[in-house]
Amino acid sequence: MDMDTVEEVLPVVRLTVTFTMPVEELWEKFLDPIMMIQWLGTEIHTDLREGGFIRFMGHYAPTTPEIEDYWSIRRIRKGRALLCSWGIMGVDSLFLLRFVEKGTHSMLEVRHGAIPESATDLHISEHWNVLLANFKAVVLLGEPAIRFDYSKYNPLRITRYDPKETKISLLCHVPPQIAFDVWTNPEKLTHFLGIEKPKVDRRYAGIYTWWAEGMGPVLFTKMEEDREIEFTWSYMDEPETRVNIRFDEVKGDTLVTLHHYAFKKPEDVVGYDIGWSSILAELKLVCELGASGIERIRDWEQTLEPDSFFED
Repeated sequence: MDMDTVEEVLPVVRLTVTFTMPVEELWEKFLDPIMMIQWLGTEIHTDLREGGFIRFMGHYAPTTPEIEDYWSIRRIRKGRALLCSWGIMGVDSLFLLRFVEKGTHSMLEVRHGAIPESATDLHISEHWNVLLANFKAVVLLGEPAIRFDYSKYNPLRITRYDPKETKISLLCHVPPQIAFDVWTNPEKLTHFLGIEKPKVDRRYAGIYTWWAEGMGPVLFTKMEEDREIEFTWSYMDEPETRVNIRFDEVKGDTLVTLHHYAFKKPEDVVGYDIGWSSILAELKLVCELGASGIERIRDWEQTLEPDSFFED
């Protein structure tokens, strides 16, 4: 499909993630097919040159009938930038991967767009967040944060047989007290979810608010120190739902289980499975590394202009 035929597009998705390593090492690790098996797909094929490709397959690969299973490599500047195209909703959308040295740290930046507006319910930014969190976890922790099962992901093809809830588990190699604290400590929430002024009253019926009214958590309906929380959830004009999070100790580690339920119909669940997976992936990084190092640039651009990164 020619982009000229697309009437509306979404703003450019832009995320960054920092690493404590030289940028040359970060570049090599990102393009290592063996490492890709742990964060991009369970089967990887690459031809790492201009005009080449990175193909990802398997249940954990970010591909659906609407999202193609490969990136076409348009341009490369070794150690600095990679420009690729990714077919989404039949459109070749461009994304730029930029590798930047910052003193003793390095940064990987993703800019992806323009994405067709018809892909709104695919929540592409959340998928990038999961991919980046998994990549960082593999590099620094030796294992992915959370593998999202794309074989069960069909947000544009909902039927009445699809679930009316979402349940996700994650293992963090820390005691339950730490994971519980990240979810209920206002200072930790500020860094974990990028929230400026969260409100947390750690008791039954206490206020629990991350964003503006009608944009997420509302009140605690259960509070058991270091073991379980539950809160009401209200988003825009959606009916009120409940989010339950358990923190179960397993041999000194913590199994975090999030259960978002009480939806009225399967269509209402769209976006929450990948959205909560994105948040839980960052939770693992915060718990085990002290910070996720992932930042979403909120003032998204309307266009992607990569040429400057390939100039001599």
